Amino acid sequence: MEFIITEYQHCDLIEINGRIDSYTSPNIDDALKSLFIDGHFNVVVDLRSVTYLSSSGLLVFVHAQKRCKSQNLGEIVISNASQNIYSNFQLAGFNQIFKFYNDVVSAIGSF
Repeated sequence: MEFIITEYQHCDLIEINGRIDSYTSPNIDDALKSLFIDGHFNVVVDLRSVTYLSSSGLLVFVHAQKRCKSQNLGEIVISNASQNIYSNFQLAGFNQIFKFYNDVVSAIGSF
């Protein structure tokens, strides 16, 4: 799994490539925590190139979203989730706590 973080004026974009599982999700968690420490709480997570998303990966995003929203600091939005990846959010009931966008431009524009 690899990811790239790009800073924009109103948000940060994390583009993830590969599998998000119990082995790789701590790396994403560390990246999100670093953004939060730097005061960046509006985040777009681009899942276009994600081939697998485990429950541990889902929980990383859920915990980060709860941190953002509980302090009313910002939010995490998801872009380019394939139907299989979206189904993981939906089966766990987490599709209700995220906004999903079909493309990065729309997701970034939401901020």
